[in-house]
Amino acid sequence: MLTDPFPERVPERITERVTERVTASFVSHRQRRYLLAAAAFTFAVAVQGAARAEEPVQKSPPSWSADPAVVEKLSRSRPDFNYRESEVPDYELPDVFGPLGKPANAAGWPERRAAILELFRSHVYGHRPTIDAEISYERAEPPVDPTRGQARGQRVFCVVTKGDRTFKFPFYLYVPATATADKPVPLIIFINNRTPTDPEAMLETPNDFWPLDMIIEAGCAAAVFHTSDVDPDRADGYLEGIRGFLAEGQPRARDAWGALSAWGWGASRIADYAIENVPQTDPQRLAVVGHSRGGKAALWAAAEDPRFAISYSNNSGCGGAALSRRRFGETIARITSSFPHWFCEHLTTYAGSEPALPVDQHQLMALIAPRSAYVASAAEDLWADPRGEYLSLVHAAPVFELLGKPSIQTATMPPVDTQRVEGPTGYHIRSGGHNLTRDDWGRFLRFAAGRFSL
Repeated sequence: MLTDPFPERVPERITERVTERVTASFVSHRQRRYLLAAAAFTFAVAVQGAARAEEPVQKSPPSWSADPAVVEKLSRSRPDFNYRESEVPDYELPDVFGPLGKPANAAGWPERRAAILELFRSHVYGHRPTIDAEISYERAEPPVDPTRGQARGQRVFCVVTKGDRTFKFPFYLYVPATATADKPVPLIIFINNRTPTDPEAMLETPNDFWPLDMIIEAGCAAAVFHTSDVDPDRADGYLEGIRGFLAEGQPRARDAWGALSAWGWGASRIADYAIENVPQTDPQRLAVVGHSRGGKAALWAAAEDPRFAISYSNNSGCGGAALSRRRFGETIARITSSFPHWFCEHLTTYAGSEPALPVDQHQLMALIAPRSAYVASAAEDLWADPRGEYLSLVHAAPVFELLGKPSIQTATMPPVDTQRVEGPTGYHIRSGGHNLTRDDWGRFLRFAAGRFSL
């Protein structure tokens, strides 16, 4: 830093010059007072400038990179998995436009999209069956209102009837008290993979995982259902959920839908209900949100159902937002052995052979384009591969661009606890570990407010 080597001499020089002028000119008393005041002012400016020169230059916070201490700790606790960026294998991603290649213009995208969607159905998430059943809805007694008058709530059952058999799952839906059919509000559907929602408990202790108060205050309606109410989150739960019900107890094929797809299907049935029965919600402003396994389901829900204007996946990792070919943190081999019910059985073919998989997760982001995709990571959640989650958005950019939308293209990640938004894409990485917090919700709701013009 450059500074005056003799800063203490500044006032001396100024005083000498002013005194010489005053003595030589025999100026009046008033003029002497003026000149001395000017000298004092000049000195003050000089001192202030010297002080500024001593101030440290404010630097922008650095791009996120994994804390070496966290890397070492996780590497020791799970030595069979990679947490070091230097050990990510060389990889080549499939063309984001799929096997048909980049089209000449946006008119060619639907054909490419259909081909990519079919690859994901066949190799990752499974094919949903044709629903030859009647779907209806039953309202239960209104639930407790944990917002204390800020919203109107419903407890509803989605009822699937096939012959003389029925299957049903419950969900809650809350609409801001100020919403009307003339001024409908966005609806945010949350795929809850933790403790089932209990509005009565929320009266005493706010639910940070699903902060209904924040969502309502943001001007949105909120719906929530529990994953296992639609399809049990157990490898041996197939016959108890919607998949076993619709298959009438028959074993599933290798390319049949897994639980992640079933949970996404459940989110779409809540969208159906709101569109048909809740005019205070806007069918053009639907969002689907999930954390971890719920985040994987939220991305696939938006891929299968174009009515979702926003998909928000939080810490979704392998099988969600993270690129599989990086083999960082959780891998296909580990996830398909620990949670075989989440995906179609065909995905096990690529355990340890990720380069042979005909798709990767940047193409899942592309399936959502030109709608909005929001991804969030956590700085200490290396199991979910934050960099791989971010890069999926970056590598989907050519599709957003083809469709006339700006999107995140910067290869370097943003600093921790900093949000990056470009067009219909958004990302943040929060300090801390694997979780969905009010901080995460706050950043997402700000993003949604921009997309939904709230």
